[in-house]
Amino acid sequence: MCCNVVGDGTLAGLLGVIVEKAGGDGRGEVSMPLDERHYNVLGNAHGGAIFTIADMAFAAGCRGAGILCVSAQCSISYLLPGTCGPLRAVAVPVKIGRTLAVYDIMVHDGEGREIAKAVMTGYVLRKLHCEEQHD
Repeated sequence: MCCNVVGDGTLAGLLGVIVEKAGGDGRGEVSMPLDERHYNVLGNAHGGAIFTIADMAFAAGCRGAGILCVSAQCSISYLLPGTCGPLRAVAVPVKIGRTLAVYDIMVHDGEGREIAKAVMTGYVLRKLHCEEQHD
């Protein structure tokens, strides 16, 4: 089920990020168009836009897992230029503990090419109530 949980006026909202999945298994999937808002001076997807979609997939995964996290650490490797959209990011939990959640995130372009790989660690602030997971 697709649910846009990105608020107006937020960076992700301004970039057009859509949450496609925030699953109970902790997986998160998001998509984002690739247009003039997202380009760098070379005409490719800007690294900041790619990072944003990876971060939003991480947030969606945490939300689906029933936890509220803030980023504690992130590493991202840019593999190929993003030349066509939409961009899609999939976050898969590696370990979700009491205080830390670690995720692998892969970002793909519109042709399915892997354009970036991120590893994100979040500090768990609290568990979400059921109604907060589905807002």
